[in-house]
Amino acid sequence: GSKRTMIRTSFLDNNFLQHLESALRFGNALLVEDVESIDPVLNSVLNHEISKSAGRVMINVGAKEIDFNPRFTIFLSTRDPTCHFTPDLCSRVTFVNFTATHASLAAQCLNKVLKSERPDIDEKRSDLLRLQGEFRVQLRQLEKELLNALNSVKTNILEDTQVMESLESLKKKAGIVNEKMKDSEMVMEQVAETAAVYEPYARLASKVGVGKNIR
Repeated sequence: GSKRTMIRTSFLDNNFLQHLESALRFGNALLVEDVESIDPVLNSVLNHEISKSAGRVMINVGAKEIDFNPRFTIFLSTRDPTCHFTPDLCSRVTFVNFTATHASLAAQCLNKVLKSERPDIDEKRSDLLRLQGEFRVQLRQLEKELLNALNSVKTNILEDTQVMESLESLKKKAGIVNEKMKDSEMVMEQVAETAAVYEPYARLASKVGVGKNIR
């Protein structure tokens, strides 16, 4: 096949949106550098919120709907070793840490140990991170629907039966999602307790790894 173009940009680049839209439309690779936080405009891209219309695959970027090429890929990078990314973001991307520190090597070793010794716990942890990311997306969507419902009110909100029913429904849905979030957090604590049993082995393995690198 034809070679893809790699476009380098950053959130501070005045042409960032233009580069993003071009990469999405033509199926190029986009490298976003110096990412210390995520621009909300990327949410639809990271969530893979695509739709089909008249045989075309579309995706929303901000207020604009553009064609989506399935060959598109995006890389987010940072040179800041202290940068912390939320579980929500990590569940939506493939996270790779190239920083060789005791902490990062210990975390990578723990992942390897869990996959080998307790694949059930490793799988449950991955599933929970993915679910928590999905719950946060659902809550954001419900907040958006709530704002739309409030903005659609033409008269006194208490006299608008349809809007009141819609608000009550959204409130119940949000309550259910929040409960699921709490349940998943409780299970995640149990998973963390099990994973902690293997942390001494992971720390030991990370020291061996750093020692090998130094030599």
